[in-house]
Parts: sequence; C-alpha cells; structure tokens
Amino acid sequence: MPSSIMSKRFNIPALLLVIAAAPLIGLQPLPTRAQSLQTPDQHRLALIQALRNLLPDSTPDHWRPGASGSTELVQAIALNSDNATNSADILAIGKKLWERKFKNGKSLASCFPNAGKRVAVTYPQFDPKSKRVVTQEMALNRCFALHGESEIALGDAAVIGPLGAYFRSLSEGQKLNVRVGTPQAREKFDAGRALFSRRMGQQNYACASCHVLNAGRVFGQQEISPAVGQALSWPHLQPGGKVLALQKQFQQCMLRTGAEPFPLGSDELNNLEYYHAFISNGLPIRILAVQR
Repeated sequence: MPSSIMSKRFNIPALLLVIAAAPLIGLQPLPTRAQSLQTPDQHRLALIQALRNLLPDSTPDHWRPGASGSTELVQAIALNSDNATNSADILAIGKKLWERKFKNGKSLASCFPNAGKRVAVTYPQFDPKSKRVVTQEMALNRCFALHGESEIALGDAAVIGPLGAYFRSLSEGQKLNVRVGTPQAREKFDAGRALFSRRMGQQNYACASCHVLNAGRVFGQQEISPAVGQALSWPHLQPGGKVLALQKQFQQCMLRTGAEPFPLGSDELNNLEYYHAFISNGLPIRILAVQR
C-alpha cells in the first residue's frame, strides 16, 4: 500500500469521534431512489471510485491483501497433526477432509462442477430453490447431508476452517465471480448492503464507518482496509494456527460495536457476505493470509 495512505494515523478516541459524527453519505441503510436504480455492478464501480477518491494514490490492486493492511503468506513447516500452525498444515488437513470417502464411496468433489476446481470463487451464491444465499461452508454441508454424512458445525473452526481453506485453494489466483442475476438475488444483495451501512451497537458503528469512511487510516498499528478487496483472503490464519472464517470476523466486529452479533449462517450474515464478496468481483483471491 502506498506510504501516503499509511501516514493517516490517529488515536482511538479520535477514531470514535470521527466515526460517530460522520454521516454515511451515499451509504444509508435504506437506499435512495437513485441508488435503488443502480445495478449491483454500478454500485460496485461507484464504491471503487469513492475509495479511489479517498485514497488517490491507490487502486484496487493495492487493496487485494484484504482485511489486514499487513498480510503475508505463512511459511510452511513440517506437518504437526496435533497442532496445525501454518498454511501448509491447514491445507493438508483440509485436503484430507476433502478426499475422505463417504460411506457410499463418494467424496466432496462429487458435489461440485470440475471436482471443485475454480468453483469457490462463485460463492456465496443465491439458491433459487431455498430462496437463500448459500455460502461455501453451507455448500459443503449440503454435500455431506446429500450423502448421508454428518454436517460440520459452522463454529467448528478446527474442521470447517481447514476444509473451507482447501476448497478455496482449488481456486487460488482465480478472480472472484459472485453473481447477482435475478430480482430475488438482488433483494439479498440489497439486504447485505443495508446491513453493511447500518449503524449498530453502543458505539454506533457500521461496517462502512471504518472500511469506507476511514479506509486507509491506521488504527493502533494496523491499517484499516478498504471494503473492496477484503473478501479475497478468507479464511484467515490467525497467530497460533486458528482459522478464522469471514462470518466469524463479522461477529467480532459487531461485538466491538457493542451489538449482539447475528448467528453464523443466519440470513443476515449470509446476505452481508454476499454483498461483501460481490464488491470485490474481478480481483484474484489468495489463500490463508495470516492475520496479525
């Protein structure tokens, strides 16, 4: 990221005052008539332009590392099956889960086109049958259920984390390609956009408060990343080896605002993830960036 962006430092009390006082211009929870006439892609391009106006020395290519301004790929070390602590270990565990044979002889690869290669970049997806947004974790669990296997709890980071990371790795370097192709899908996209812009909790924050209004500033020792680009590097690998899914990060952010977080896999978080992923369309994903 250009050094001119990184120079915008401020302390925590100042951040709270800025966020509490600044209006979310153009990002109201309920869209204006002009905004409602925008297509999702027009909204994405307008958001990119707004961020480029705020960060004039940068482009979306600078934002690709995602939710941490200082991300890096973790160096591989020898596999320790009892305590995975780096990306190689995590992906090895995920691959084992991916290739495990079901009781009927099938595996997860049987549920996805091209055996899962270049598929993860299309998630989240709107499912017209259930009329819900389906995340990649939900798609994996649907496959388990289809073949009579036990589903994995969405909060079970030790299992769903490595499996989701491996599934994602089958699309590494591919460009995110989330689609909003029907009026029903558009409703979910709009619901996610509204939640992204909704102030909540005792601190009266919205996702947009930090990742649009204050993108590029430095909070403590960490740069606040622009919203565009954040969805590219999830799941994240935390220090110590724990894998953090995007919806878990949403929950943590909500807790910081003093708000009660929505449950993992809820329509609210699914719609938020749908919107959040769509605005990063066209940028290549990366696997298991470490979150400091």
